[in-house]
Order: sequence, then C-alpha cells, then structure tokens
Amino acid sequence: MLKRASCIVALTFGIASVAHSDTVPKLVLQITVDQLRGDLIDRYGAGLGDGGFNRLLNSGVHFANAHHRHANTETIVGHTTLSTGTDPGIHGMVANLWFDRDTGTTFYNVQDPDYPLVGASGVDADTEIDPTQRAATTDGRSPRNILTSTIGDEIRLHYGPEAKVFGVSVKDRGAISFAGHAGQAYWFSKAEGRFVTSTFYRDDYPAWVSDWEAKNMVNSYAGGTGGQCFRPITMFSGKKMTNHGKLIFRALGAPSRTPMGQRTANTTRRC
Repeated sequence: MLKRASCIVALTFGIASVAHSDTVPKLVLQITVDQLRGDLIDRYGAGLGDGGFNRLLNSGVHFANAHHRHANTETIVGHTTLSTGTDPGIHGMVANLWFDRDTGTTFYNVQDPDYPLVGASGVDADTEIDPTQRAATTDGRSPRNILTSTIGDEIRLHYGPEAKVFGVSVKDRGAISFAGHAGQAYWFSKAEGRFVTSTFYRDDYPAWVSDWEAKNMVNSYAGGTGGQCFRPITMFSGKKMTNHGKLIFRALGAPSRTPMGQRTANTTRRC
C-alpha cells in the first residue's frame, strides 16, 4: 500500500521560525500524519476551525512545494526520512518489509530478537490487519536498523540526559522511527489493548504509563459506535457538493454507526 505523509513541527513559544527568536524552545513537537498529502488540507479546509491546521497555515511556515528523493512511499521509509533528514539508501529503512539475503527470509523493518516487548505479547496474527507486521519473525523491536541519527538523537546528544525524547504512535515503526536510538518509544498493541515498548528502551514501565493504562481508556469505547469525522456535506470536498455529486457519493453522506465491539483493541476507526 502506498503511503504519503505530511510532517508538522510546532514549537511551544509560538509557530514562528526559531531563526527569528532568541528563545530556545522547551518543547519541539513533530507530528506526522500518514497518507495526508499537502493538498488534502485545502480540500477539506471548509471543515477546519480557526486552530489546528489553520493556525499552522496562517501563523507558521507552510511549504507548498516540498519533495523527498525517494519513490517508495511506505510508512517507515517516509517517517525515517522525515526524522533523520537523509535518504532511505543512507538511513537504511528502504521498505516496510524487505528480503534479507543473509537469512533468506523477509525482514520487518524494526524487528529485533534481542529486545523483546516489556511485559507484553507480540502481534496476534489472527487479528492483525497489517500484513507487514504479521510477517515479522520475532516480537522484539528496536531502532537498530536505522543507520543514522534522528532529530531526537541529536537533541539528546546536544542537551544530554535533561532532554526528554519520546515517540508515540499506533504502529511500532511510527514510534521507533521518531524516538530514534536515544529516546523512548511507545506504540499501541492491538493484541494487548494498550501501549507497549521493548527492552531496548527500558526494562519496565514508568509509573505514569501504568497509571494511564489503569484507567482502561481504550476499552471504554467498547459497545459504542463509530461516526464520521466530517459533516456529510464536506466529506468528499471542501466545497458544498451538488445534488449530482451527493447522488454519486451518497455513501459518504450516510452517517456511520458501526458497532465498536466488545474489545476495541481489535477494531479500527479510520478517521
């Protein structure tokens, strides 16, 4: 499946460029949205409020013609290119899954048998919807195969242990590619129904993670129903549809009421 990603970097002292400020930001937040092409923000602009994307567009720096020098737009390829500033041939993440000539088997990008998950089971092959994760030959995960440093690594190297670097994602490869080698990565395990990490990063979970998991926020959605993220009239286009358009895309105008089920860890809401 082809993937495209948009990257947004927000700074706590404002959206203005660091080059125009003498203040060193205390927080740098990099948000990468899978499959969000740059033109989609304009397409769905009618459904956006004053904050969020519009704040970034109106008060920040907007690159309208930005490109990377690689054609394979899979998740780990784009994410690691954004987090390292290098090409796939340099950072090593050339695909979500590749053939390892030494072992004669396929290889999942962030798999690593030396670093098992912390107090958690691995991918449930019966329920996992991502075929590349099902193809992994071990449940262990690490950034070992990322061959260059990430932005987070460089921040940690510069500021030392006082710098706190975290990568959080639904997918393991999304979290690990941004946490890098010096940060900490947490990703959502559909098999466990909670966020997990591997022993590459730590041997147990910090108290704040355990406290959050104890709230059982994930399963609080069980038995509910999914809904649309946009109003029916704006789901296909940022502009109001014609009657003819609504007829052709009438399925987009029908509110979704799909039951979440009893265990939301095995269901998805693609919004």
